[in-house]
Amino acid sequence: MATTKIWDVSAHVSKLLAYVANKNKTTIEMENKNVDEAERLAAEMLGLPPEHFATEEKKFVTGINCTPENANEVMLTLLEDTDSSDIQAYHGYQSFKPGEVTPDVAHAIGVQLANELWGEDFPVVVATHIDRGHAHNHFCLSATGFSGKRYHDCKATYKLMRDTSDRLCREYGLSVIEKPKQQGAKHIAEVHAEKKGIPTIRDQIRADIDAVANYEYIIKYFYNRMRTLGYTFERRGQYLRIKPYGSNKFFRLDKLGAGYTEADIEARVRRNAQTMEWKKIEYYKPTLQEKPKGLRALYLHYLYLLGAIPKVIPKNPEAYAAIKDDIRRARMYSEQAKFLGKYGLETKDDLIQHALKVDPQIKVLCKERRTLWNKIRWMKDPEQVQPIRDEIFALTEKIKTLRKEFAMCKDVYDRSASVERTVMLIEFPQLLEQEKQKSAPKKDVRENR
Repeated sequence: MATTKIWDVSAHVSKLLAYVANKNKTTIEMENKNVDEAERLAAEMLGLPPEHFATEEKKFVTGINCTPENANEVMLTLLEDTDSSDIQAYHGYQSFKPGEVTPDVAHAIGVQLANELWGEDFPVVVATHIDRGHAHNHFCLSATGFSGKRYHDCKATYKLMRDTSDRLCREYGLSVIEKPKQQGAKHIAEVHAEKKGIPTIRDQIRADIDAVANYEYIIKYFYNRMRTLGYTFERRGQYLRIKPYGSNKFFRLDKLGAGYTEADIEARVRRNAQTMEWKKIEYYKPTLQEKPKGLRALYLHYLYLLGAIPKVIPKNPEAYAAIKDDIRRARMYSEQAKFLGKYGLETKDDLIQHALKVDPQIKVLCKERRTLWNKIRWMKDPEQVQPIRDEIFALTEKIKTLRKEFAMCKDVYDRSASVERTVMLIEFPQLLEQEKQKSAPKKDVRENR
């Protein structure tokens, strides 16, 4: 049973190649039975350990129309000969059922799949990862082929990839998914955000539509209210599209999910008019409370403001736009507030001191982990290796925790000023008008003379 995915990559192609062909993910050690006694004697004379010739590495990385070594150069050369585009490559994925396939068979299927789909025109690097307990293939596909044409990623090409993968699995006697679940196409960033429990931009648009549609009872008022929140509407053909404040991308209403098409929204608004079950929107009223003191107090107050949306909405779209993106990051701010309270960090100097304590601990643990990795490098007995591996994994978890704290110190240090400004902007919107007046060009009084 193999599942397939493919998505575009806008980052530098070398980063994708480094991940795909990572030695730690694609290499296994095998016994070398072709070493004769003369080579072993030479190893002893050179002072090499007896285990030097005991193993050899096998790497599951293959280049098609290129080699793993020159793939980066080939792909970048092809990209230079075409029109500029953000998409530099495509990252393909083929995963097999755990325990159903060996790395050799998985790699053979991956190479055959890449040859059939892209071998005529595109350079591809196929790598089989074996670090997760089951073999799965990764593909780094150049966005531009030797013919100068760009790879067209669409439903048809993805269906061809899936069908070809299923056919190869049947040829190798592997199981396939006979009735795959029908799911709407999602960008990989949205998939990752959903896995982490972070709402996406589409989630925020849906939440704003719900907040306004539940109150308004005239469709004209609905669109006017959405515009005051910073949204822009545009009709492209028969479809109505919406764009959030500060975004460069429009989203089609019919792509937001069930209940969010233009007809669905109008029906919801008409239903409010028929039942008259609507309430006046409660605008945010700035208070004269004191400015929060200390970083933890600032973050707790900001979390309160984030939790008040959309029940409490700032009047001006600039203030709402400033806070709207951070609603999706509320979990991050909550963790940072807990972190600040846990260690009693109230000022930026406290953050610097805590970071200076954490950094040496990270270095010591990394050095200790490196020593353990070197220790088991030549060990063959699994019973001796496993306790050391467990110790390595425990050190890795400690390092992750400390690195997260170090990153939090840096993020809070860099972000606290903008958080404080956003809080003041929401509670005292008159500050925004003052800033606009200060930034406006002054008239030259000499012109009137």
